[in-house]
Amino acid sequence: MLRAIWPGESADVRELIVQSESTDAVHEQPVRPTPEQIQAAYRIDKSLATPEPRIVSIVDDLLTTGAHFRAASSVLAAHFPAVQIIGLFLARRVPDEESLL
Repeated sequence: MLRAIWPGESADVRELIVQSESTDAVHEQPVRPTPEQIQAAYRIDKSLATPEPRIVSIVDDLLTTGAHFRAASSVLAAHFPAVQIIGLFLARRVPDEESLL
């Protein structure tokens, strides 16, 4: 989808973060994982880490609590400390208090 939005040579689209283990969908878990718990399963795909990006956009379909964005941002910032990180989300869901527990 991103390559279709930014066609041509100017688009630098890379899947820099790899999830090392499969997990159940967050909305199906009895307790939402913390950003730190999510981050533990993330790593940088070093085969795609060069050249170092100037800006990284984290693109996700849905923003609920921001836990996945914070986890991904932390992993990226640790590997690329000088890089600006931004988020692009296609939809926003505001959870009720009970679903945050």
